[in-house]
Amino acid sequence: MKFLFLFISLIFLHFNSFSQKKKARAEPPPPPKESLIAFSEKPFTLQPYAFPILFEWEINADTTLKAGTVFKKVIKLTYEKTEVNGYYSQQAVTFKKFGTGLGIPEREIPKLITKVDYYDVEILNDVIIFKERDRKVIALKIIYNKNNLVSRLKDVNDGTVYRRVKSEEHPIEAP
Repeated sequence: MKFLFLFISLIFLHFNSFSQKKKARAEPPPPPKESLIAFSEKPFTLQPYAFPILFEWEINADTTLKAGTVFKKVIKLTYEKTEVNGYYSQQAVTFKKFGTGLGIPEREIPKLITKVDYYDVEILNDVIIFKERDRKVIALKIIYNKNNLVSRLKDVNDGTVYRRVKSEEHPIEAP
């Protein structure tokens, strides 16, 4: 009986020692406000393991386009291979100009085709250069807003402006 009592008391002491709480370490003080750096995209760079950034151009005019004419382009900027989606129809399509209201209405396009191209991207002096087999294909000038965030891209050759849009892969704030 003595051994049983001694055995139970040792087990009780053993479990009791695990339930003791350790002292919590004090948290370090916050960094001084002078050392905090505000995030800015200027100069704009593409980082590995970063989410893609989307830019879109869409025709906004009362016009009829012949078959095979691109009416919308979406550029998905990523670190390695950048994807450019061009949308066109196999039939002639008539577009109506949309206003600046709550949203852009969806358009019914018969026989919609999407052409996807992949390019290597290089950024030099605020110009994004799209290359295919070391041959320059597209050059887009980066346009910053007043907060030094990339808001638009402008084609150097024809002046087409691509606006930044929200990404379904990663929500971004549209400028």
